[in-house]
Amino acid sequence: MKLAVINTILLLPLWALSPALAQTRTFVQSQEMALPVGVIHELRVHCGAGSLYITNAEWQDTIRVFAEIEVDNVNQSDGQEFAEKNAILSLDRQGSRAILKSDFKRTFRPPVDARINLTIEVPKAVDVHIDDGSGPIHIQHFSGRLDIRDDSGLITVEKVVGSVKVADGSGKMIMEDIRGDVEIKDGSGSIEVSKIKGDVRVTDGSGIISIQYVDGNVTAADDSGPIDINDITGNVLIREPGTGELNVERVQGEVLIQN
Repeated sequence: MKLAVINTILLLPLWALSPALAQTRTFVQSQEMALPVGVIHELRVHCGAGSLYITNAEWQDTIRVFAEIEVDNVNQSDGQEFAEKNAILSLDRQGSRAILKSDFKRTFRPPVDARINLTIEVPKAVDVHIDDGSGPIHIQHFSGRLDIRDDSGLITVEKVVGSVKVADGSGKMIMEDIRGDVEIKDGSGSIEVSKIKGDVRVTDGSGIISIQYVDGNVTAADDSGPIDINDITGNVLIREPGTGELNVERVQGEVLIQN
């Protein structure tokens, strides 16, 4: 597959081009990749450090990836060499799946502050599975199933038609305007869930849980941290209320609390 590569050099005043100060710049390299969907039904994203943004592309039958490789505190030549030797960036087909890999080799020395920011356009009805290291994830205007596994970083999912499943280590999570079931397993960090047409299941280690405006059933469990649930059309089951404050209001179905 042929990659289109565009190098971007930050504009600096002349005094900043001295050898002593040149190391304070951020090297940026842009790449674009595309893969026709054909029989592909699922995109699997394996990525390390960096931001991730995913959306549907109207009237498009191709998966398109826009990547920015960023390396801090290097000059242009050193940044180029680092990216060429250490960046892992590929988009390939494996049967009915598309596989996107975005990361850095772990063999370079000394440690370098680098990341790959991704913007992905996916045709409708292509499910997405994400295995992410660190960095914010933002998914919006998406149709299909979502399965997210994340170590740390803010996760925002909004305006989605399809089920959403998230397993997260730490970081804030926002789920809003989703037409499908939502399942969340979280280690720590606040969770905000609202405007859901489907069942919601949340299991949290610590942090604030806020669930509201759900057209379906809600199940929640939390070791520590307050739980706030309101405006639910179905039943509410609290498996483990934990040590935080519990507030449940305006539930049309039954409310059951298991200690």
